[in-house]
Amino acid sequence: MMSLKKDALQDIVSLAQHNDISLQEIAAALQAPPRQGHKESSSVLSKLFGYIGGIFVFAGIGVFISMYWDDFGSAARVIVTLGSGLVAFIMGLMCLADKKYERAATPLLLMASILQPMGVLVMLQEYASGGDARHGLMFMAIYMLIQQGAAFIAKGRTALAFSAILFGCIFFVNLFDVWGLDEKLNGMVMGASLLCVAYAMHQSKHFAIAPFWYFFGAVILLFSVFDQVKNTPLELAYLGLSALIIFVSTYVRSRTLLLVGTMSMLTYIGYYTAKHFANTVGWPIALVIIGIALVALSALAVRLNRQYIKTSS
Repeated sequence: MMSLKKDALQDIVSLAQHNDISLQEIAAALQAPPRQGHKESSSVLSKLFGYIGGIFVFAGIGVFISMYWDDFGSAARVIVTLGSGLVAFIMGLMCLADKKYERAATPLLLMASILQPMGVLVMLQEYASGGDARHGLMFMAIYMLIQQGAAFIAKGRTALAFSAILFGCIFFVNLFDVWGLDEKLNGMVMGASLLCVAYAMHQSKHFAIAPFWYFFGAVILLFSVFDQVKNTPLELAYLGLSALIIFVSTYVRSRTLLLVGTMSMLTYIGYYTAKHFANTVGWPIALVIIGIALVALSALAVRLNRQYIKTSS
C-alpha cells in the first residue's frame, strides 16, 4: 500500500514539474468541490465520439479516393490527398485556438500528418520527371518537418512533436543513405539520436511519447551494433551495450529501456550458447545456465524497477 502511495506521489510531483504547477494551484484544486459524475461521463463520451468521428471521416475520405482514383486527373489526385491534408491541418490549428473544439485538434492533426505526405508523394509522382526516389522522400520529409516543427513551437502539442520527430527520422535516414553512409553506422547514429530525443521528451511535458522513441531508438541501436560486431572479436561488446542500456534505464527511470535491455541480453545469451554449445555434451548445461540467467535477470529487472525507476532517485 505504501509503495502505491509513493508511486502516486512521484507521479504527481513529475506532472507538477513538467507542467509548471505550483503548490498553491494544487491546494486550490484539492479544496475545490468535486466534479459531478455525469459531467465526467459526458467528458469521456465526448472524447470517445470525437475520436470515432475522426476515424469515420478519415475512412470516408480514404474510401472516396480509392473508388474514384482511376477517374481522377493529376490535379484532382493532388487536391484530394494533399489538399485534404492541408485542410485538416488548418482545421486542427483553428480548433487549438478555441477551447470548445480543442479535443478535435489531435484527430485532425493526425489525419493531416497522414494525408499530406501521401499528397506530396502523389504530386511528385504525377509531375516530377524521374530522378532518385530518395530525393522525393527527403523533399516530403523536410516539408513535413518544417511544417510540424513550426506548429509544435507555436502550439506546443505533443502530437506535433511526435510527427516532427518521425519526419525528421525519415529525412536523415534518406540523407545519410544518399551520402553513402554505411547502413550499420546509419542505424547506430539514428538509434543513439532517438535515445537522446526521447530523453529530452521524458524531461518535458511531452513525456507521454518518450517510451515509444526509447523503444525504437534502443532497438535500432542494438540491431545495428549487433550487425557490426557479429562474428568478430568485438562481439561481446553487444552484451556490454545491453548492460549499459539497463544501467541507463535506472538513470532515466524508463521501464521501456529496462525491458529492451533485459530482452536483448537474454536473446544474446541464447544466441551465443546455441552457436557454441549446440553440438556438444555441454548443451544441456547451457540450457540450465540460460534458465538461471533468465531467473537472475528477471529478478534483477524487478529489483531495479522497484529501487530506481518506481521510486525517486
